[in-house]
Amino acid sequence: MSMNLHSPISHTEVANKRGTIIHVGQQWCDNSPTRDPIRHFTIESIEETYGHHTAICRITHGIDRATGVQVLIDRVVNIDIDRLHPIRTGYRRVTPEADPS
Repeated sequence: MSMNLHSPISHTEVANKRGTIIHVGQQWCDNSPTRDPIRHFTIESIEETYGHHTAICRITHGIDRATGVQVLIDRVVNIDIDRLHPIRTGYRRVTPEADPS
């Protein structure tokens, strides 16, 4: 049985180039000051192709900036894991990390 070397490899947890641990099940949202609505998403899987990691994310809803009202959005997007870190125009984690103790 031959293995397709071009197929993505699945991971449950990886560290991005900034040292942020990204794992399946984390919830994140947009941190961009211009994106409207503010998308909220859950990481459903992490794939590696040619050494490059991508988070497969389901957008669960958005928050309208003007009204604060939740807007239903249901779609899947791919996000480079190196973009998942808290900066002004990036993303921020919504769910806190569990206490290891």
